[in-house]
Amino acid sequence: MTAPEARAMLNRFGYGATPASLLAATMQTPRQFVTRGLLAQSLLPESIADDLNALPIAEPLAATWARMGPGGTARQENDDKLTLRQEENRFASAAVQARLLTMVNSENPAHEVLLSFWLNHFSIHALKNLDKILAWNYIHALEQAMSEDSFEALLRASFFHPAMQIYLDNAQSTAPDSPAALFASRNGKTAGINENLARELLELHTLGVDAAYTQKDVQELARIITGAGLYSQRMNDAALTRAGATRHGEFLFDPRRHDFGAKQLLGNFFPAGQGLTEIDRALHLLALHPATAHRIARKLAQRFLADDPPHALIEAMAAAYLQSGGRISATLSPLLAAPEFLASLAQPRKYKEPMDYVLSAARAVCGDQAIAQRQTLAVTLLDMGQAPLMHTTPDGYGSAEADWLSPAAMAKRVRFSLAAAQERLPLASRPNNEPGRLRGLEKGRADLTGNSCHPDEGIVRQAIGPISPTTEASLAGLMPRERIAALLASPEFMRR
Repeated sequence: MTAPEARAMLNRFGYGATPASLLAATMQTPRQFVTRGLLAQSLLPESIADDLNALPIAEPLAATWARMGPGGTARQENDDKLTLRQEENRFASAAVQARLLTMVNSENPAHEVLLSFWLNHFSIHALKNLDKILAWNYIHALEQAMSEDSFEALLRASFFHPAMQIYLDNAQSTAPDSPAALFASRNGKTAGINENLARELLELHTLGVDAAYTQKDVQELARIITGAGLYSQRMNDAALTRAGATRHGEFLFDPRRHDFGAKQLLGNFFPAGQGLTEIDRALHLLALHPATAHRIARKLAQRFLADDPPHALIEAMAAAYLQSGGRISATLSPLLAAPEFLASLAQPRKYKEPMDYVLSAARAVCGDQAIAQRQTLAVTLLDMGQAPLMHTTPDGYGSAEADWLSPAAMAKRVRFSLAAAQERLPLASRPNNEPGRLRGLEKGRADLTGNSCHPDEGIVRQAIGPISPTTEASLAGLMPRERIAALLASPEFMRR
C-alpha cells in the first residue's frame, strides 16, 4: 500500500495511524492487512502485558468460577454480599479497561477492529449478573473462534459460552414436561421455556428481523435450545453423568431440562429424541442460511464502507459467504476489491464512532508510545456512550453517522481534543492495578492522575493525512497546542 492507502486502512480496519504502524502497513496489501487481522492475534508492549497480567481477570476462569460461580467457595464462606458484589464489579471493570488497553496498543490493529465487530454483533452486557466474571473469557472465546475464519465458529463460540446463556436468560430455560420441571413443581417452584436467546439468535445473530421466520420458529428454536446453560458447583457431578449431561468448561447441556419432542424450524423437521445434536444442527442451519449471508454482508459493508452500501456489493459479498460456507475472509474479499472501497480510501466518509475517535486520537497524540491509562479511556468512552461490553440491549452499538453525530457528542470530542493537546489527559502513565468500578467511572470518580503523552504536530498531521484548505486556514495564528487540538477536532479526523 502507498502511505495514504495505509493510513486509510489503519483508520478503517484499525484505530488510527502511528509512525511505526504506518510503516508496517505500507509493507502489506489491503487483503494481507485484513487477513492477518483475522488469523493472527495481537502483540502488546511488555509493560502493557504486565499490567493486564496484574488484573483480577488474569486468574484462570476455572479458578474464578470455583470461587465466585454458583455454589463457589466465596459464596458459601462469605456472608458479606456487598464485598462479593464489589469483587464482581472489579472483574467487570477490569474486562472493559483491559479490552480498551489491548485495542489501543495492538500492533495488529485489524485484529482488534474485527474482534470488536464480532463482540458487538454477539453483544453481551458485562454488568449482568455473573457476566461480570465471564466477560473477559467471552472476549477470548470469540477471539479464538475468529481465527477459524468461519461465521459458524463465531456463532457457536457465542452460543456455547455461559456469558450468552446468562445474558439472554437461557440458562434456566426448561421444557415444561422435563424431569427438571417436574422436580421443580414438587418443590413448589415453576419452570418453563424462555424465548429470549432463541429470538435474538434469529433476529440479531443470524437471519435478521426482516427474514421470513415466524413466532412459531422462535418458539421451536427455544424448545431446541432447552437444556443449554451453565455448570454450578452446587450440582451433583455423579447425577449429571448418569443423566448424560455434556460439560465444556463452565457451559453445561443438561438433558433433564431439554425438550425431546419433535420440532420444525424454518421448514426443517427435527425428529423426537434428539438432544445436544439438534442444537448443533440448528446452529449450522442458521449459519448457512441465505438470509444470514445477506445480514452479515450488509453489516460488514456498513461498518467498513458506508452507512448505505451499494446493493450489488452486498449481493456479491453474500454470494461469496454462501459459496465459501460462511468464511469471513471470502465475504470481505468482494468488499476489498470493490471500486467503491478503493475510492473510499482516498476520500473517507464513514463517521468515526466514539471508540474509533478516542482511540485514534490517543494514538495520534502518543505516537508509538505505549498508552497505559486504561481508566482514562474507560471514563471517556463511558461518558461518550460507547465502551466495550457495556451496551445494555443485545442489538449492539450502531455504526451509522446518525447514531453518534449530535452537538452534545461533538462538544465532548472537542473537549477531549483540547485536554489531549494541552497534556491534561493522563494517557501514558500506568494506573494502580485496582480497576475503578464502572458505575463510579460513569460519575468520573476514577483516579486520573498521571503523565500525559506529549503531542507532536508533525505526528498528528501524519496520522490525519491531507487536510482541506479550509481546515488549514483555520489553524493560522493559533498556538502549537491549539493547532493540535484543532486538528484532532477537524472534519478530516472525524472520518475513517
